[in-house]
Amino acid sequence: MKEERPEKMTNGNFKVVAHRGLSAEFPENTLIAFEAALALSIDFLETDIHKTQDNKLVVIHDETVDRTSNGVGKVKNYTLQQLYNLDYGSWKGGEFKGQNIMELREVLKLVNKYNKKLLIEIKKPEQYPGIEKLLLQQLAESQVEAENIVIQSFNMDSIKKIKKADLGYKLGVLISAKKYWYRLPNFKKIATFAHFINPNYKLVSARFVSKAHRHNLIVMPYTVNDLTTYTRLIETNIDGLITDAPNTFTDLKRGSVVFGANK
Repeated sequence: MKEERPEKMTNGNFKVVAHRGLSAEFPENTLIAFEAALALSIDFLETDIHKTQDNKLVVIHDETVDRTSNGVGKVKNYTLQQLYNLDYGSWKGGEFKGQNIMELREVLKLVNKYNKKLLIEIKKPEQYPGIEKLLLQQLAESQVEAENIVIQSFNMDSIKKIKKADLGYKLGVLISAKKYWYRLPNFKKIATFAHFINPNYKLVSARFVSKAHRHNLIVMPYTVNDLTTYTRLIETNIDGLITDAPNTFTDLKRGSVVFGANK
């Protein structure tokens, strides 16, 4: 019997965020993964930024290139051209060989083309002095509407710097299980500079979400890839989710997935 889908998913307010593109099926943070995600009815594309040796913003999750390329070493020790010389697809499968690293500038053009919102995570900002200023410069140059950008980080001080610039971007704080397993975040304090509080999905409870909503914080947990986890989380009244498999959840929004069938 087809199970009735929760109202939260069907009322149009629930947000689906494509984590590093359609990264369950394609090499993360590459053009092929982004275009596959942008072709879906997602609400946000999500990506991560690091800064190169020559002061360029590139989209890659790790601080090193080891896991997702055929190179080794830290991103900050490479120039942009040196990063371009590496292959970012083959680790996911031979059919993806030759995928290049992308600059943030390219991703901004892409979301403009598809008229989508972009969720940007600043990775390890403590390693990259001035990364916030450089990000804001590139956003201004891109002419992407401020309402289409959310900037987030685990580093609250970095987000506070962007808040201080007061340029109209929505801001978010990521909440790790390691740091908050035994205590709740200070929702009241976070609400003074952020609009989103995006926790590891294992931290999410009705109490967590209720306290966040009390301070007008939007809750989109990471990284939710299956309907079993979603079924539990939706009962807590989350506002959306960050997922490697956005096709699963955009299909659910359209009603073309039998709810509860994917385990």
